[in-house]
Amino acid sequence: ERVGVRSEFINGLRVTSPEALDGVVKVLAGTVNHNLLAALYTAGVPAVGISGIDGGCLLAKRLRGANGEDWGYVGRITRAKPRVWEALLAGGLLPVMAPIAIGEDGQIYNINADQAAVACAAHWHAESLIFLTDVDGVHDLKGKIVPRLTAEEIPLLLRSGVVTGGMLAKLHAVEEALAAGIPKIVIRNGHSDGALEMVWDGTAKGTAPGTVIVSSLAAAKKI
Repeated sequence: ERVGVRSEFINGLRVTSPEALDGVVKVLAGTVNHNLLAALYTAGVPAVGISGIDGGCLLAKRLRGANGEDWGYVGRITRAKPRVWEALLAGGLLPVMAPIAIGEDGQIYNINADQAAVACAAHWHAESLIFLTDVDGVHDLKGKIVPRLTAEEIPLLLRSGVVTGGMLAKLHAVEEALAAGIPKIVIRNGHSDGALEMVWDGTAKGTAPGTVIVSSLAAAKKI
């Protein structure tokens, strides 16, 4: 808004013009990333800010929709190269990655943060992936939070039209995560007190806010 760039979204993804890309890089790799680093330092966590461009951590191609949708300089991740992450983790440092990537031709791409997280989690064969967002979870047709979802139920929910905007993009990322073999994905409101603890200590069960997505009904019964 400050530089006169109008925000436009298609299927929950931000259309990124050259002007918008400049803002994305400055804000995500600059202001947002360093505010997170400062908060982590205050909490006693040694962290280092990087982006998908550093060391070619995230490689991408320009994203094109199945129906010809064009998001501008928005990328689809083609490969993750974790050498930088591994070096930081080996040194006891937490990498905090801004979701921008690099093309083989040197073009910078804006990447949906959920899809960037999926690429990282898939590389590490993660046991779970947690999305912290600004809503309490996935809503059903009645507006209620769905506490548990399976991979089989997601397409029906998407076809119902109840899922829109950012949650639409998030559920597509969830499908990618499940396809990559990540067995459990949690969507939770990051503004809630103890949002992460509720996932890690097992209190995410039952009626606690949030949605847990797993690969199958059998897996859901174990939650």
